[in-house]
Amino acid sequence: MSQAAVGTISKDFVNLIEKVSNVVHKISGNRLGDKQAYMVETRVKKRMMELGLKTADEYVKYIDQNLDHESYILVGLITTHHTFFFREFPHFEILKAKLPELLAGAKKRGDKNLTVWSAACSRGHEVYSLAMFLDFHIPQIDPSMSFKILGTDIDGESVKIANNGVYHHNEIKEIPMNFMGNNWAKGTGDIAMYAKVKSNLKSKCEFKPGNLLKVSEAVKDQKFDVIFCRNVFIYFETPQIEAISKELIARLHPHGVYFSGISEPLSGMKLEINSIGPSAYMHKAATPTASAKAPTPAAAGNVLPMRSAAVAPSPVSYQPQILRVMCVDDSPSILTLLKKVLTPEHGFEVVATAINGKDAMEKMKTIKIDLMTLDIHMPEMDGIAYLEKNHTKSHPPVMIISSASRADSDTAMRAFKFGATDYVEKPALTNLEERGEEIRTKLKSIAGSAQRPMVSSFDKENQKTFVIANPEKKMRVMLGSLSDLPMFKAFFNETDNSQPPTFIFFEGAGEILEGIVKEHQRDFKKSVVFFDSMETKLAPNTIYFVDFKKYFSMVHSKYGTMPTSIMAYGNTSAHAAKQVSAWRGVELLLEDLGEKGNAKHPLKAYASDVVPATSFPYMSCRYLSTK
Repeated sequence: MSQAAVGTISKDFVNLIEKVSNVVHKISGNRLGDKQAYMVETRVKKRMMELGLKTADEYVKYIDQNLDHESYILVGLITTHHTFFFREFPHFEILKAKLPELLAGAKKRGDKNLTVWSAACSRGHEVYSLAMFLDFHIPQIDPSMSFKILGTDIDGESVKIANNGVYHHNEIKEIPMNFMGNNWAKGTGDIAMYAKVKSNLKSKCEFKPGNLLKVSEAVKDQKFDVIFCRNVFIYFETPQIEAISKELIARLHPHGVYFSGISEPLSGMKLEINSIGPSAYMHKAATPTASAKAPTPAAAGNVLPMRSAAVAPSPVSYQPQILRVMCVDDSPSILTLLKKVLTPEHGFEVVATAINGKDAMEKMKTIKIDLMTLDIHMPEMDGIAYLEKNHTKSHPPVMIISSASRADSDTAMRAFKFGATDYVEKPALTNLEERGEEIRTKLKSIAGSAQRPMVSSFDKENQKTFVIANPEKKMRVMLGSLSDLPMFKAFFNETDNSQPPTFIFFEGAGEILEGIVKEHQRDFKKSVVFFDSMETKLAPNTIYFVDFKKYFSMVHSKYGTMPTSIMAYGNTSAHAAKQVSAWRGVELLLEDLGEKGNAKHPLKAYASDVVPATSFPYMSCRYLSTK
């Protein structure tokens, strides 16, 4: 282990990390280097806690005394990787383009099933992704054909999880709607937050342990049309990768396709394969010669023409068809982030943005697009109203990106009813970039599709309506200025009749506040009261106009234990921010003022989220309905 690596881990763990690395390498072939040292230390410490061991030396001794059993525990502990459904979607695009040829080849040799092997399946996400994908596409190409998928992994515990087929519903929601179908059943009771794969899909998938260094033990001489071995080679040395790939390729049918991880190209290796895309390969004999005419990108299903040259020392250049996107959202921060997520590098170009449905309607008259992302809560014309008015069969596919929960039976289901093709929740601006791959995958899956997916059984079973129970025991607080009155009025036009008492605190209004109430109270669909005494009895469905300087601290002191949702509109003074930040255990939302505007907001460090003003009715209702 290098000096740099030693510097990143605890000194007393150096010997233990080296021992664990050697044990794992001997069994699995995975070579753990300096980059993995901290990861190994973290996972080893977790194992020591399970065993009740306090020092690294104690664990070294334990490994020596229980080597056979502990070795395989360590392999599972160290080689379990982060994974998710439909990871690296460009491979699925290539597979879609090759499916007609693959199915024809299987049928010609007398098989009724396309055979697929996921050779490092981890917890099963890749296997079930392939199963959903093939279950959707194969019937459209040849209804007489089906598929069988084998998933193997060196970690026995991961294989058990994969075979069980149960995943948290947050993972299930990442699956594109096209492929959800009726493949998942919602859990009940203690596992209500989970979903289980249904037998119609599960019956086509088999799982068993398998070591990539001992391929013949897992599959013997079985042949496959498609082999996935992705995001595992990072732990192997080049000679091992080459040897493993030769073994896998030898089990590939003549016209089969082999996929390695996109960041793990097989360039420079002595393999009898040609590249047909990013880390996607076929036997040399099955690919066209340099003089053969390659298909056009359109004919290949938006995938590059098949390349005829042998695997070169440098990675294959891959440029997918660029999809033109219009992003419709009243949040400037969301629009900025979408531009970072949807780039030409990933096959997208944001050619237009709009701040609401009305703005989108005007721009659609002159701009040609392939896809649209659409928010729901927007001023003037929201996303639902836009779809209801404009969505026809000729409209480009629309994906909702909204703070509204997909489980909201009123909001999300209406979006699907009026034409939305998929849905991504944006619970926080801070993690939208992390959602980038989900957004890109779902957009790619609906591009060019005129078919509207059915609402999945999973979505139907998860539908619910957010209702604030016992509103008299909860509270909503809004911070703003007199210039925000139009937004306050719009807010109370949207909320229903089961709302908690709402305080609207104004800075600097002082003596004129009572007159403001008299002038504007008719514009609100709720009772409006000028708050001038702490003896005032609070009532549901009532709005209290309050002077911040005079009453905020007293209201906080008296009602600070009640479940509360707070929204700060516009900028907040440093004096007010100090008092607001002391109100802990609440939902604190900031109005989206754009990337630069919110960066300097004095409450940024305390905020639960940054949202457009139009999202506050929904966000606060969702929060208070759970309290």
